[in-house]
Amino acid sequence: MESLNRLPANARQLPAIPGSQLPSPAFKDIKDPLRGQFLSYIQASSGTAKFNQLQQGFGVLKDSARMEQFLDNKLRGFYALFKDHPAASQLKLPGKPENTLRKASAQTAFGDTTGNASGWWSNVEIQDRFALGSIPVNLQYANVSGYSRFGHDLSGENLGNFKFDREAYLQKVSAHVRKNYDLKKYFLDDIDFKSQLKQFADTRMKSLAGAGDSLARLVRPEDLIYFDSAQLRNQLLANAAADSLHRFAEKDLDAHLSKLLQLQKELGGSLDVNSMLNRQHAVRGQIDQIIDNPASVANMAGDLIPMSGLQRLFLKIRELNVGNIAANASKGSVSDLFMTGAAGSMLNKNKFLMLGAGKTRQALPYDMGLEGGLNAPSSSLQFLRMGRGELGAAHQHVSMVNANTRRDPRMPDVRVLKQNIFAGALSNQFSFGDYGKLDFEISKSNSSTGGAGPTGDHAAVSKAAIAHFFDDFFVTLSTGLRYSGEVQDWGTTHSVYFNYSGLGYNNPGNPYARRGMIAYGLQLKRSWLKNKASVQLRTDFRDMARSAVSGSQWKNRTLALDGRYRLSKKLTLGARIHESSMRSTGEHGRDEVFVNRKVSFNSQWNAKMGGLRFFNQSALGMQQLHYLTSAGPLKSLFLNTQVSHTIPIGERMISTNIFYNRDVRNAAIYGNLLTIDAGYHYRLLKVLQCGSSLTFLDNRNVVSQAGIRQQVAATLLRRCQVNLSLDARKSFMDSPQNYLYGNFRSEVSFFYMLN
Repeated sequence: MESLNRLPANARQLPAIPGSQLPSPAFKDIKDPLRGQFLSYIQASSGTAKFNQLQQGFGVLKDSARMEQFLDNKLRGFYALFKDHPAASQLKLPGKPENTLRKASAQTAFGDTTGNASGWWSNVEIQDRFALGSIPVNLQYANVSGYSRFGHDLSGENLGNFKFDREAYLQKVSAHVRKNYDLKKYFLDDIDFKSQLKQFADTRMKSLAGAGDSLARLVRPEDLIYFDSAQLRNQLLANAAADSLHRFAEKDLDAHLSKLLQLQKELGGSLDVNSMLNRQHAVRGQIDQIIDNPASVANMAGDLIPMSGLQRLFLKIRELNVGNIAANASKGSVSDLFMTGAAGSMLNKNKFLMLGAGKTRQALPYDMGLEGGLNAPSSSLQFLRMGRGELGAAHQHVSMVNANTRRDPRMPDVRVLKQNIFAGALSNQFSFGDYGKLDFEISKSNSSTGGAGPTGDHAAVSKAAIAHFFDDFFVTLSTGLRYSGEVQDWGTTHSVYFNYSGLGYNNPGNPYARRGMIAYGLQLKRSWLKNKASVQLRTDFRDMARSAVSGSQWKNRTLALDGRYRLSKKLTLGARIHESSMRSTGEHGRDEVFVNRKVSFNSQWNAKMGGLRFFNQSALGMQQLHYLTSAGPLKSLFLNTQVSHTIPIGERMISTNIFYNRDVRNAAIYGNLLTIDAGYHYRLLKVLQCGSSLTFLDNRNVVSQAGIRQQVAATLLRRCQVNLSLDARKSFMDSPQNYLYGNFRSEVSFFYMLN
C-alpha cells in the first residue's frame, strides 16, 4: 500500500472515478487520486456489472473474505500495471478474426508390388488455423484415395477435423498479460520485505507514547525483529546500564519492554534471519517458475484482464475436437477410439469432465463374408467421464460408454445383429510422492442383442443393456492394476502390472480391448556411473481363453533383458536377450505353437578416419524360430547382421546400409535375405537437394534384383517445394512366392507455404 501511495499522480493513465467507496478497510488506505484510478482499473479489468456488485457488496461477493481476496488481487494487479499502458480498453484480448493457412500439400505414388492393395494412391492435405475472439482453432483435412487392384473404381477417404489449440491459446493469453503487467511486481517480488519491515519497526518504536527519545535509542529496530523476549530484555538492560548520561528507573524500563514485546507480537514474533532469507529465495524460485509457465500466467488472466464468458470457459477446456477424431482416456473407458463426431474435456477447480458422441466403423466391405453379421459395420456411441483430478495425475473418475449398432450405407446387403452395449468404469490414480504411483481401474460391460434383418424388420431390443448391467458379473468384468516408481538413490525405475478381462467383456470405446485374458508382468531398470551403464529387465505373461466351455487357452510368455554401456563419447555398446513363446493348452494336451529366441549385440560409433568424420551403427544377432505350420512343425536358426555407415562431407553425404539374414537350416522360405543400399546425397544449383543410390536385393529362391533410386527435392520461389522419388529395379530371378518386392515405384509431392 505504501508503494502504491508513493507513485506519482500520473503513473497510471486511467480516468479516475470520483466519489465512490468500497466496503473494505484496505480501500480506505489508498490516497486520492490513486483511489479513483484504482476504481477505474477494477471497472476496466472486471467489467461494469461486477464493479457495481462490488460497490454494493452483494452478488458474487457476498462473503467478506472473498471480497478481501478479490481486492487484494486487484491491488496487486493495479500495482503491477505498466506505467506506459495505453487506454484501459486495450486490456481486452484482441477480438479481430484471424486466419493462417499453415500447410497445403499433395502427393501421389505408383508401385507394382503385388502385396499392395492399390497400385496408385494419392494424398491431399490442408492445415489451417483461424481465431475468433483470440480463441485459436486448427482445421485439418486429408483425402487419401487409390485404385484397387481388384477393380477400376477410385476408392478414398475424406478426413477432416476442427481442434481447439490449447497451447496456442495459453501462449496468446500469457503474452497479452505480460504485455500489460510486470508480473514480478504482481507477486511483490520488487519489494525488499526486510527493509520494509525494518522501516515499519523503526517508525512504530519512535511513536511509542511516553518513551522519550533517550529511552527509544536503547533498542534498535533490528533487535526488535531478530531477538527473542529474553535477548531483547538483556539488550535493553545492558544498554541502559552503559548509558552514563541518563539514569533510568526500573519501572520505566519494564514499561518500555512491555511495549516493545507487544510491538514484537504485532510483527509476528522474532525472526530467524537465515530462515527468512532461505524462504524468500525459495519463494522467488517459485515465482520464476510461475512466470515462465504460460499455463500458470493464463490462469491469472481472469483477475488481470477483462474476458468474456466464452474466453474464460476455454481456459478450462483441455481438449475439444469435432470431425474425424481420436479419443483416449483409459483402457476401461475410451482408448485408441477413432470416430466421426465430437469429444472434449475440461478441468475446473480440480473437477474433470469429458464428453463425446459420434459414429464408429468396426467392419469394412471385405469383412462381409467373415464376421460382418456379428460385428456391426458401424455404431453410434456416446461416452462420459467425470470426477476429481486430471488425466495423468492423481484422480478418481467414473466413466460410462453406450453404443448402438447401425447400418453402413457402403454395406447395404449386410444383415447385422441389433445390439445395445453399455460399459461403466471406475478409475483411480494414487500418488505416493517419492515412492511412485498406483493406477487402478475396474470396468464392467453388458450387451443386449436383438434380431437381424432389413432396416424395417430389425427386432426391437427389449431392454437397454444397462438394465442387466450386473448380470454375469465376472464374465463381463475387466480390471487393471499398475504400480510404477523409482528409487533415485539406487538409480532404479520399476513397474508391475496385473490385468484381467472376462470372456464376455465388450467395451465399444476400446476397439483393441482383449477378452478372456489374464496378463501380468514387470519392468525393472537400473543405471550406474551417471547413466553410462544401464540394465533393463522386462517380463510379460498372458493367458487368453479360447473357449468358454472347454477351458482351452493360449499362453504367451515374453522375456527381455537389455544392457548398454557408454565406453566414451564416441563409442556405446549394447546387448539384448529376448524370448517370446505361445503355447496352446486344452483337452488334447499342450502344444508349442510359437517360440522366438534372439541374442543380439549392437554398437554406436562416431570418429574420424582419413580426416573425415563418420557415424556407424551396427548389430549382430542369432535368432531361433520354431512354429507350427499346416505341414508340421518348422524349426529355423538365423544369423543376421545390419550395418549403417554415414560420412558427411560438408553439405554432401555418403551413406551405406547393409542387412543380411542367413537361415542356417534352410527351413524358412524368406530366410536368406541380403539388401544393400549405397547412396550419395548432394546439392545442385542451390535449389536442388538430390540423392542417388544403387540398390541390390537377393532373397534366395524367391527374387533377385538390382536397381537405382533417385530422389530430388526442389525449392522454388522460396515458398514452393517439389519432391520426386523414383525406384527402378531389374529382376534377375523371380518366382510366384514374390509378392513383397516390385520393380518400380515413383512418388511426387508438392508443398506450397502461403505464410
